[in-house]
Amino acid sequence: MTATSLAPKSGKPYTDEGKKELSGAQWARKYPGSSNIRDLRGTFRQAVEEFLEAMAEAGIRVTIDATLRPVKRSYLMHWSWRIVNDGVDPAAVPAMVGVDIEWNHPTVAGSVAAAKEMVNALSMHRLRTPPALRSQHNLGLAIDMSLSWRGVVAMKDANGRMVQIKTAPRTGMNRQLIDIGSTYGVKKYSGGGTDIPHWSNNGR
Repeated sequence: MTATSLAPKSGKPYTDEGKKELSGAQWARKYPGSSNIRDLRGTFRQAVEEFLEAMAEAGIRVTIDATLRPVKRSYLMHWSWRIVNDGVDPAAVPAMVGVDIEWNHPTVAGSVAAAKEMVNALSMHRLRTPPALRSQHNLGLAIDMSLSWRGVVAMKDANGRMVQIKTAPRTGMNRQLIDIGSTYGVKKYSGGGTDIPHWSNNGR
């Protein structure tokens, strides 16, 4: 049923079903994910810890953006991105049990604007591919991180070999760094530059 533009005295938006809340930036605060490596699983956690330690010793700056992510948050990320970037009809977005969101506002423009608010609030404005509905993040087997350094750095791979990283770019897209990460079992996203921060146990 289509949402109305009315709101109760509390200021909370509601649909005429009285159950669903209209989409918007406030949804980014629901079903929060983690950026703590302690929430990663099994041997992947150990691999990430060792990779991070090696980067720190080499003078590479690391900012961790995400580790474990609830499936419900993935749902919000996926469909808000697709409404904005793929032109998906908000009224056609499939429901998810336990997520009482109303994507379909009284106008198409309102629906798209609210989805764009979510994209920005969920830090996806630079993402060039839709977030997966199911990903290694949901299993604690992926990490999103921003990496940077200056000049030439020397970094040890998992076999103890010291590698001088002389090439550009000085980001997580550096081919030498990607190869080093693979020796630890931390693999760069296989989709190229569409998801620059993403690393996982299998490259997906």
